[in-house]
Amino acid sequence: MYHKVDRIRPGTRYPGNHVLPEAFDGQLAELKRWNYQSITLEDWIAYREKRAGLPPRPIIITFDDGYRSTYHTAWPILQRYGFSATVFLVASLIGKTNAWDVEERQEPLLNESEIHEMQRDGITFGSHTQSHRALTRIPLEEAARELADSRKTLESLLDRPVTTLCYPFAKQNREIKDLARKAGYNAAVIGRGGMNRVWTDPYALRRIKLDTSTTLSQLGRKLRRRFI
Repeated sequence: MYHKVDRIRPGTRYPGNHVLPEAFDGQLAELKRWNYQSITLEDWIAYREKRAGLPPRPIIITFDDGYRSTYHTAWPILQRYGFSATVFLVASLIGKTNAWDVEERQEPLLNESEIHEMQRDGITFGSHTQSHRALTRIPLEEAARELADSRKTLESLLDRPVTTLCYPFAKQNREIKDLARKAGYNAAVIGRGGMNRVWTDPYALRRIKLDTSTTLSQLGRKLRRRFI
């Protein structure tokens, strides 16, 4: 789980959302050395439903929010090591800034041209809702619109089904997961935890959060657990 692969600029309020470019490069180099192969959430769901197989060491690399640094900095490093990724987009803010984070330094988000270029190279995209509101803190009717409208917006942009979701601020509960299923999502991720197994709730898939303090040895220890 990544947010920004970028330098930490003056005025940044939440530096923990960053991974420095050289650290990201080192992490991917180790994943490559450990023989991990990137897959998509759609691949994992197909495996879970016994419709497809997986490589021996599958891993899903995800980016929340869709910052432009994902295009300029993270994507070239992913290409260098032969990895793909899933990027969760805030549908109403494409080409704008992280307006949901009013106290944070405002940074540009991916625009349509950049998204299409990354998509052509195998990057996949999922929904981070329409406006990045915490779904458990708004009426269920509004949460349902956030889920449905973002999916509709992104499917129009990408010209393909959007079936994966990332809950903003990792806020979810039984009602929200049920709304996600009814809105047509097949899988959703949260922002904490570790490995997923075939019996993991597909609407609460765990992720390993990486930040400026994560060392390669820490990453290695987390990944030595059995994945499936």
